[in-house]
Amino acid sequence: MDKLYFKDEDDCFCSPLVDRMNDAKEDGLSEIELMEADPDFDNPNYIFCGYMGEAGDRSECRKSLCSYYESKSGRGVCKHRGKLFTHGERVKFKVE
Repeated sequence: MDKLYFKDEDDCFCSPLVDRMNDAKEDGLSEIELMEADPDFDNPNYIFCGYMGEAGDRSECRKSLCSYYESKSGRGVCKHRGKLFTHGERVKFKVE
């Protein structure tokens, strides 16, 4: 999995560096400062729902409780279930 980055400390969604670089190129920037997205291991009872685009209670991510549930592999894990990330260190990149 590619390393993910937040645009700034107020950003709620992290993206791969290539997406951030493409945005910077479109904006005509020569350098950008981003924040690393570090996995959040402090909140094991929460998940990120890719369908809803928000964090939710892990116990509610079940077929019997969620109408958007779609099986990932037939083992009881939803394909929309994702990890939570927290803001890490600031890093600078040259836009090429």
